[in-house]
Amino acid sequence: MEILSHYKKEAQEPLIKKNLLKPNKANGLDMDNYSWGQSLENVTINIPLPRGESVNYFTVAIENSNSLKVGRHLEPLIIDGLLFKKIKADEWSWYFSDKNEICISLPKRNRKWWKSLLKGDPEIDTQNFESKWRIFTSKLWQPVEKLYFRLVMKLTYFKQKLESILSNCS
Repeated sequence: MEILSHYKKEAQEPLIKKNLLKPNKANGLDMDNYSWGQSLENVTINIPLPRGESVNYFTVAIENSNSLKVGRHLEPLIIDGLLFKKIKADEWSWYFSDKNEICISLPKRNRKWWKSLLKGDPEIDTQNFESKWRIFTSKLWQPVEKLYFRLVMKLTYFKQKLESILSNCS
């Protein structure tokens, strides 16, 4: 009983906010030249372009899974810095959308909320949308994540085994 009361008290402790900004509707932040949002799996960046500007004059580069550079040819970079966390560098993509903007998709390595797009940028308060996903304190959440991961691994294994059996029957 004492352990449960300890976690209950911990869950009720107020968050000490240090200049945290309110996130946008996409769980990110609207900056001067771009906006970004996130899910637990992915970070999305949208950069509006002036009317008639071609996407061919843009460069988007990822270095070492944690550095992002985006800019127009021969102009100062729009985004230049270290990402808040590392991404899956072999799975990122970008495209020119119908809304006349560049859209960049960065798959996260870990299913964690980012407080900012780049290290050193203004941070957002992730507590509100974390509560939608996490009903436990962080100490209780880790075992749940491990069990979930094991379950996904087992399901993947059984799916592969079933596919193998079905392919041998054909």
